[in-house]
Amino acid sequence: MIEADVVVIGAGPAGCASAIALVGAGLRVAVFGRAPAGERVGESLSPGAPALLELLGAREVFLGDGHLPCHANASAWGSAELAWHDFLRDPRGYGFHIDRARFEAMLRARAAEAGAHLVEGDAPRGLRREEGVWRAEANAAGPAVRARYVIDASGRAASFARSQGEARLIAWEQVALVAFARASRPIDEAFTLIEAVCDGFWYSAPIPDGRFVLALFTDAALHDAPRARTAEGTGALLDASTHTRRRLQAHGATLEGAPRFVDASSARLATPYGPGWVAAGDAALTYDPISAHGLTLALRTGIDAARALMADARGDAAALPAYGARLTRAFDTYRREALRVYRSEQRWPEAPYWYARHAR
Repeated sequence: MIEADVVVIGAGPAGCASAIALVGAGLRVAVFGRAPAGERVGESLSPGAPALLELLGAREVFLGDGHLPCHANASAWGSAELAWHDFLRDPRGYGFHIDRARFEAMLRARAAEAGAHLVEGDAPRGLRREEGVWRAEANAAGPAVRARYVIDASGRAASFARSQGEARLIAWEQVALVAFARASRPIDEAFTLIEAVCDGFWYSAPIPDGRFVLALFTDAALHDAPRARTAEGTGALLDASTHTRRRLQAHGATLEGAPRFVDASSARLATPYGPGWVAAGDAALTYDPISAHGLTLALRTGIDAARALMADARGDAAALPAYGARLTRAFDTYRREALRVYRSEQRWPEAPYWYARHAR
């Protein structure tokens, strides 16, 4: 039997951030999740992230963990020429290109060190709420569980929230064709590159261990998926780029592993909370990388979700609705700004990818 004040479903950045904040307030927390298999997508932290890691007691470990600084963003958007945005005038400092697996392992270790009980397994099955307590019976997949609250940090699946009848509202669908490339020469660049092309846009960034991560953000219907998931197919798509292709060539970088498609839609839960539960991270809302806030948003919402639950536990009935309202406002602001940015790219107005976004 696991008895806790809060069960966290998901051991990624949002779930670990919630757990660390909750145990710091003296609550008993059980985190259910597995270290993900394979390479994870999401390798950039904005300049605001170190302050959040400081709140979690993880800043110094993070800074000593071999992640790469990101001093600027470059974009070929609305023009073939690169435009630059550097962080020299940002009072928060620079961002980071991270080793995602190392970053998540650090957060799990920090949660365990703080006192959270990490359960290497799936979420409890059949959680139901009776008299203000969530219960799940023991079964072959895991022990019995009792908790007052649940945090859904299960990622885009939002598995717990959807089991409670909550709908995921999709602003626009999108996929990312993700690949990794190993450089044969030292990587002497410390910036993120965004390059618009006819079928979407390329994202690329250096990551530790001498590699680049690449992702073509596009619409699934525009591609022959089996071919795109090969090195030859992804290489052909790279040939339609300019700056991204040249970046790889300049470093003698070649694709390694099998490219794959992942969901990259922009969406949010209709209501990211309910009696005795709240959603955080990608389970609550998902942005595409045009916003540059993915992982930082996961940490922020993880901390805010924990604070909302703590306030609710003290009798503040407005805490969870206020948290939901903040997320809705944030998503609406993101949606307006993202569409403004998409509409600023006018080189291919009749191309299906861009036409669909200009028409919104």
